[in-house]
Amino acid sequence: MHRCLTLLLFAAALAPCTVPAMDFRQAGGTLVMSGPVDDLDLVRLRNHLAVHRPTLVVLHESPGGDLWNGYQVGNRIRDEKLPTAVSGKCESACALIFLSGTERSFTDGRPVAVTMVGLHGAHSVESKQPLTELSPRMAYMIRTMTGSKYPPDLLHRTVYPRNAEDMVYAFHPARYAATAAGRGIVECLKQPDVSFKCAMVDGLDALGIGVITKPEILELPDEVKAALP
Repeated sequence: MHRCLTLLLFAAALAPCTVPAMDFRQAGGTLVMSGPVDDLDLVRLRNHLAVHRPTLVVLHESPGGDLWNGYQVGNRIRDEKLPTAVSGKCESACALIFLSGTERSFTDGRPVAVTMVGLHGAHSVESKQPLTELSPRMAYMIRTMTGSKYPPDLLHRTVYPRNAEDMVYAFHPARYAATAAGRGIVECLKQPDVSFKCAMVDGLDALGIGVITKPEILELPDEVKAALP
């Protein structure tokens, strides 16, 4: 559950650990974006789109990062009317970029058991304190991008976390039996002993709350899988 980068207040700051910038790879008509979101990714995306015309954006193994750039990259993807898909783990600012896709799906880039979209509230990297002044905008974005399907009570817990590292994960419903009470929406809450307590939310799945718009798992072409870092 440890994440090196978390949502930041402004584009000027990055987490204190050393990490590479987000990686952009074009494979056929697919743009693969992986790694942490940083303060130059909007410029990188603009430069990339000036040369390439992707028809799909795959978010692959990203811990998230800079909140402002996450919003702006997501806005650009939305303006381009591009669908998004997820491969592996996509958390924090990456999840906001994913939600900006006009259509959204899970892929077979990584096994379904380790593919997930994780949302949490903004917080300060230095103090680990939630930045609740940023919560209304985040709530608006999640509510809008999911077509108001994201349940209000879960949305409130997502953007106003008790602990800065609390996370709501969305797994693909196909990972669970159709008769199961909970089908892939998991809340992971940080405990006083620094462990996490995770529990499935009954009655909810990624399609029903609008995190994904398509129930089918997208099969990626071999050239795209070869481009996954």
